[in-house]
Amino acid sequence: MLNLDFPVLQKDGLVTKNTYQIVDEEGVLPQGDVVLTTAQLELLAQISGKKALLITVDDTPEDHVFPLTDLDSIFIEFAGFNDGRGYSFAALLRRQGFKGELRAVGDIFKDVLNYLKRSGFDSFVLKEGKSIDEAKSGLNDFTKPYQISTAVPNANYQTGQITH
Repeated sequence: MLNLDFPVLQKDGLVTKNTYQIVDEEGVLPQGDVVLTTAQLELLAQISGKKALLITVDDTPEDHVFPLTDLDSIFIEFAGFNDGRGYSFAALLRRQGFKGELRAVGDIFKDVLNYLKRSGFDSFVLKEGKSIDEAKSGLNDFTKPYQISTAVPNANYQTGQITH
């Protein structure tokens, strides 16, 4: 379940408060910034603040057409450490042209932050019980990725384009 009470770690190391709210069980849309599930997308036009979408492992961007230009943020849920679909979702959404914030939520901890950042994520909500102060160092675990010597020089993983 998405916990919006936890602080948000930005890719530059800043810690911010979450501003997003969820639609309650009765379907009442809160005022301000709102995060919707894919089943609630019909409410998008009614949101007065920032608009976010929660994508779970059941909501692959390959099978759905999301209104990317209407969204400020997309939260991608990582159900477990051993499930890497969220990395692929992030890369696919960037290739589809999403320019807003990608936020990793769920089973997120220090050891995966650098990889998430390299995959296109802008912010992270850590798993319950993990220290955000300890996790910050994980954002810069590797300054020189080993992929640099691959056959595609200067590959930009987020867009799939080559830069020179």
